[in-house]
Amino acid sequence: MTIGFDGIRTVDGDSPLSFYDRIVIASLGREYPKDTFMIYSPIGPSDSSISSLLSIANVHNKTPYKALNKWRWRNRSGIFVDFHRHGVKVFHGLDAILPTGTCHDDVKMVITLRDLSFKRMMTDYSWLEKLFRNSRIKQACHKAERVIATSQYIKDQAVKRYGIGADKVDVIHTAYRNEYITTEYDQDYLANVRSKYHLPRNFILAISDFSPLANMETLYRAFASIDNKDIYLVVIGRRNDNYRRLKRLAQQLNIADRVVRVPFVSRHSFMAFYALSKAFIEPALQDGVGQCLVEAMITGTPVIASDDGCHREMGGDAALYFAPGDDHELTRHINSVLGNDTVSQRMAVAGKQQALQFSQQALAQATMLSYNRARGKVAE
Repeated sequence: MTIGFDGIRTVDGDSPLSFYDRIVIASLGREYPKDTFMIYSPIGPSDSSISSLLSIANVHNKTPYKALNKWRWRNRSGIFVDFHRHGVKVFHGLDAILPTGTCHDDVKMVITLRDLSFKRMMTDYSWLEKLFRNSRIKQACHKAERVIATSQYIKDQAVKRYGIGADKVDVIHTAYRNEYITTEYDQDYLANVRSKYHLPRNFILAISDFSPLANMETLYRAFASIDNKDIYLVVIGRRNDNYRRLKRLAQQLNIADRVVRVPFVSRHSFMAFYALSKAFIEPALQDGVGQCLVEAMITGTPVIASDDGCHREMGGDAALYFAPGDDHELTRHINSVLGNDTVSQRMAVAGKQQALQFSQQALAQATMLSYNRARGKVAE
C-alpha cells in the first residue's frame, strides 16, 4: 500500500512539529518495509536532519510534477494528480490540513491533531489567521475518514470544538527515538557534549519556545526560590521578543547568572542534555504531545511538569506535577528531587518504565491500524 503525507513541515525546518512528522514517517517506514511512504511538499528538503528519514528505502520525498503554483498545488486539487500517478491509497494530513476538492481515485483521508492552542492565543496569531486555520481544521475533521489525536487531551478538545464523533478519533501517542535506549551514555560522550555546549556541572533542564504558553515565568520564579543556589537552569530555545522580557525577569530575581540559554542542540547531542541534567522541568500549558516528557523519562531523568495538557497522561505516576501557575509547589518539587537521592533514583526508574510504552513500533502499528480503519478494512 502507498501512503502519502503532507510534508510541508516535515522537510523544512527543525521545529518540534517537524520532528513529530519525521518520527511518525520513520516508524512506519521501518515497521512496514513492504509499503511505500510518499512525503508531498511544495519545496524540496532544506534540512540535513531529514537525510536519515529519506535513507529508509521505502520513504520518498515528492515535489510537484507539473504545477505553475506549488503552494496552490499543495492546497488545492493539483496534488490529486500525483496521488493517481503514485497509486496513493491513504493521504495523511500531519498538519491537520487537507487539500480542497475531491479525489476521484477514492483516496482515504486521515489527519493528525496535535495542537489547538491557537484558538486561545491572540498574541501568537492574528484574528484572520485564527479564523482561517480554525476553518480549515474544522473542514478537515469532517472530511477525513479518521482523525488521529496525539493525546486524550487533544481528542476531548477536538470532539467538543469541532462536533466530530468520538468514535472517529484515534488517540495515538508520540514515541521516543530508538537511539535513546540503544546508546550507551559513556563518560567520554557526556564530557564531550558538556564541553561543546559549555554546560555547567550541575543543572536542571527546560526546553522552550518562550511563548506565553511556555509558562517560563513560573519556572523562573520557582528556580529563584530553590534551596540549592549552586544549581543552574539550562534552557534550550531560540531568542525572541518574549525571551528578552524573561531575561529582565531573571535579573529582577537575581538568577540571571545561573540561567544558561542554549540556542540550538544537534539531534545527536540532545539525549546527552537529558542524561547530564538533574531533572527535566516542563512548565508548558496546553501541550498536546508530551514529546519532551517521553524523551526525558526514557533517559532516566526525573520529570516535573505542569498539571496541564497531556502531561499527566504521558508521565503517569512517574513524574511530579504542579498547578500551572503555582511556583511555590514547583519549588518544593525541585527541592525534593535535588535534595533526596532516593526520590531522584525512584523517579528515574519509574520514568524509564513509563516511557517504554511509547515505542516507535507501537506508534507505527497504531497509525497503520487507523489507516486500515479509514479504508474500512478494520471493524470500528
